[in-house]
Amino acid sequence: MHSRSQSHVVWQAGLSLLLTVLSITGCGQAAKPTNVATNGKKASAASSSSPAKVLEPGCVLPTLETIENGTYSPLSRPLFLHVNKKALARPEVAAFLTFYLSEGQELVSEVGYIRLNETVLKESRQMLAGSAKPSTPGEKLKGKITIDGSSTVFPISQAAAEEFQKRHPGVQVPVGTSGTGGGFKKFVVGETDINDSSRPISEKEVAQCQAHGIEYLELKVAIDGLTVVINNGNTWCNCLSVEQLKQIWKPDSTVKTWSDINPEWPAKAIKLYGAGPDSGTFDYFTEVIVGKAKSSRTDYEPSEDDNQLVTGVVGDKFSLGYFGFSYYIENKSKLQAVGLIPAGQSEKE
Repeated sequence: MHSRSQSHVVWQAGLSLLLTVLSITGCGQAAKPTNVATNGKKASAASSSSPAKVLEPGCVLPTLETIENGTYSPLSRPLFLHVNKKALARPEVAAFLTFYLSEGQELVSEVGYIRLNETVLKESRQMLAGSAKPSTPGEKLKGKITIDGSSTVFPISQAAAEEFQKRHPGVQVPVGTSGTGGGFKKFVVGETDINDSSRPISEKEVAQCQAHGIEYLELKVAIDGLTVVINNGNTWCNCLSVEQLKQIWKPDSTVKTWSDINPEWPAKAIKLYGAGPDSGTFDYFTEVIVGKAKSSRTDYEPSEDDNQLVTGVVGDKFSLGYFGFSYYIENKSKLQAVGLIPAGQSEKE
């Protein structure tokens, strides 16, 4: 018969064996309970689609709340409409933009973006009111409003156009997706009435507008958060720091495999997907992550169409990409959002 001390030794040995087995079955990875944000509260349902992972300390997931309050930094950004002032003399254009900045703000939330706060929204409305020609009450509107530009802003403008056309069937509002830069190429020479933009107009584009006699308004319409995404089969990465993203995307990057980022991750080639060079998303991402607008490695799959980027990431287990938040929300059952550790914070803190 064992003594009490002998029984205690046997019990400790059994406990040690049990913990070892549990560790092995976890494959050395953290357990995957409900997503937790940095304040210990559950993250919103919009923040993840696959089995949730415990985030690194200081890591912030893209959610409506973190994008709006600015903690998802530096990938939170405003979205714009650039409007040809000459077009505002047409009552259908003035009415459409008035709708866009009033009832259309409800559509901003519906398509996965964040509405402007009342102060910023008021500024946009005042700018519009100072330049637009109001329509006559009861007037039957007709004509065509041409919109092109950012695929990020497209879901908002498309939703606004569809609803406006229901109310005014005599008005046609086609919305193109040439990318912010591609759209500006048309806008600065007067080919379009409105340019959807995921960044402010550049100095070069301002000069081009002046050269062609184009006066414009720059109206903020919503807030977006660029979202870094991975395939649902990715079980090793749940968070990246701004510095790690820079190392991945800078022009002279030596990062080729996941293990180049973290030696504990698979030695498998990363398939990268990102915004094309005509996209305002490309300009913004490279500026805030790499440190210089349009500065990026070129060995990745680019597109101005965010839907193509979604398809690419969904189709490759070892992929990584970035695009607008609403495209993540629309496809969150197919891929995962990666949390972000802001610049200046160590991923080990």
